[in-house]
Amino acid sequence: MVQITDLKGFSYPSPKGISGVVGPLPWHFGTEHMCIAYRTDPEAVAAYLPEPLEPSSEPDLVIVDFGKWYSLWDQPEQAIINPERTWYQETVHWIGCRYQGQDARFCVQTWVNKDFSLVRGMVMGFNKRFGETYKSTYQSQNPGMPTLGPGTSMGAYTASHGERLFEGRLDIEREIPYSEIPALMQWPQINLRYFPSMDPSGKPAVCELLKIDATDFRQGVAYAGKGHLKLLPSALEEHTNLPVRKILGGTYFENGCTITGGTVLHSWV
Repeated sequence: MVQITDLKGFSYPSPKGISGVVGPLPWHFGTEHMCIAYRTDPEAVAAYLPEPLEPSSEPDLVIVDFGKWYSLWDQPEQAIINPERTWYQETVHWIGCRYQGQDARFCVQTWVNKDFSLVRGMVMGFNKRFGETYKSTYQSQNPGMPTLGPGTSMGAYTASHGERLFEGRLDIEREIPYSEIPALMQWPQINLRYFPSMDPSGKPAVCELLKIDATDFRQGVAYAGKGHLKLLPSALEEHTNLPVRKILGGTYFENGCTITGGTVLHSWV
C-alpha cells in the first residue's frame, strides 16, 4: 500500500509526479500589462474586504488589467518541450486593501485561458475562472503595424462563457519612468485563499490571507495616456459591482519576477 508521501508532484501528486497541471515552486513570470484605472463607490470596494483587511489609502481605486503573461516553473527547457504551457492571457480586476497599516493589492476576480494558470492561481488565492483576453500586440517587422509608443493606441476586451465583460482602450501619450505606473500595481500582493468543505455543515477547509513572496523583480518599458473602459452586464458575473465613476487614465508596462512562495498572514480556520 502506498503512502501519501510516496506520491510526487506539486498539483496534483501522482506516482511519477510528471503529469501535474502545475509544477513546483519557484514560478517565473514576465508580463505585458494594459491597465485602465478608475474611481468607483468606496463602499462597493470595502464589501470585498473581510476583516482584518481594511480599505486602502485610495479606497475607491480600481484597475482593470488586460495582460499577457509568460511563465515557467523551475524547468529550464519547458519553453522547448511544451511552449503552449509558457504563456497565457488574463484579465484581473484589482482593488486596494490595507493590512496592519500597510497598503496592498487585492484581486477581486480574474479571467484566464489556460488550465495551469487557473489551478496555480487558486493555489495562490486568485479568484480565477476561464475567459478570453484579447489585447493589441504589435510586431516590429510588420509594415502595417505601428511601433509601440506615444501616438499609438491599444485595444483589449475580455469575454467569458459567451459574454463580453470588459472593453478597454489606451491612447498612449508619453513614455514614463516605471516608478510612475499606478501605485496600486506596485503594492505587495495579498490574496484570499478559500477552499470550501464538501461537508455541507462543515467549515471551509482553507480560509486565510496569503501574502505572495517574490524576488528578482524586473522592470521594462512603461507608457501612460488616456484610458477608456466599458463594463458590460452579465447574468453570470459580478464585475459591475464596481461601476465606473471616473476614469483616471491608462498605462502600459512590462515587468517580471519570481514567486518563491507565500506567507500566511491570517487564518479564520
